Amino acid sequence: MSTAAAGSCGPTWDETDPSLATVIRSTTDDRDEAERVVTELYLPNRLDLSGGSARLGMEVAGLRLGALTVGRLTYGRRVHLRTADAEEVHVNIPLRGRVGSRRGSSEPVTTGPGEGLVFSPGAPAEMSWSADCEQLCLMIPQASLEAELEQLLGRPLRGRLTFDFTPTDLQSPLGRRWRTVLNLLVDELDHPTDMCRNTLLGRHLESLVCDGLLLGQPHSHSDAATGDRPVRLSGAIRHAVELIEERPSEPWTTVRLATEVHLSVRALQEGFRRDLAVPPMRYLRQVRLRRAREVLQAADRDATTVGAVAVGLGILHMGRFAASYREAFGESPSETLNRPI
Repeated sequence: MSTAAAGSCGPTWDETDPSLATVIRSTTDDRDEAERVVTELYLPNRLDLSGGSARLGMEVAGLRLGALTVGRLTYGRRVHLRTADAEEVHVNIPLRGRVGSRRGSSEPVTTGPGEGLVFSPGAPAEMSWSADCEQLCLMIPQASLEAELEQLLGRPLRGRLTFDFTPTDLQSPLGRRWRTVLNLLVDELDHPTDMCRNTLLGRHLESLVCDGLLLGQPHSHSDAATGDRPVRLSGAIRHAVELIEERPSEPWTTVRLATEVHLSVRALQEGFRRDLAVPPMRYLRQVRLRRAREVLQAADRDATTVGAVAVGLGILHMGRFAASYREAFGESPSETLNRPI
């Protein structure tokens, strides 16, 4: 592991064998050094610190896994970042805080925890990070993604791969599975092991990251990659989903839900796994978490409490709710409620 002290040299990589992943760490309060660190990890950039007088406190932990670059980055204050034209595909996923992003002349897009944004090559980016923002930043070579997509399709690509500049939903069934892989990489950044130094495992993780991105984020070849098949729910499962969505505060159990839609418990469970890739009670928890976030974001913090919102959605175990909420959105329910609008 190579560690850089504040204001000193940035990360250095062992280029003799890029398959041997090593976590590097760097911290600095110097703007030039912060720009250099991000340039070495990702691409040339310029930092604008005119949005306030707070001290810069840039911290980064980085990992190269085969062709994939993974980093956890925060600046410790509000910053505006401009990059050179991207040559590879970049994916930014806020772990906390919020960031407004623009690719080239596109409309700005704001993302927060539970969302990601994909920057295709060929244009510069501008990003405004909130003071509390920390992002998981991935860089994947365009050629690697196109080669992986050709393997998925079983044929050469007809045209260049470009991604839609829209937030990735990490709460969808597929998004949550991809997030499991990303969480593994975050854990490796926080608590390094020899796992990613295993060449075969490293290649497998790299493929999982690429596949999750190709299957979960709209792009120029999405129809071919997914077979252009929307999720089709069977009649009884559709009815169960509608009941959960319409009445999330009900004290649903698997038995009660199965009775309501005239299925056996086993048939209900198999139907949810087949159509939605999750058991019915996990789907219920996901809906309640999503609704809780929506209510907390829109609530008057002087007239609402986290407990009242939770109970109103049928959530009675506050400790478990708080832990699940933080895992899903990267912040506590009270932080969502108290965030300035």
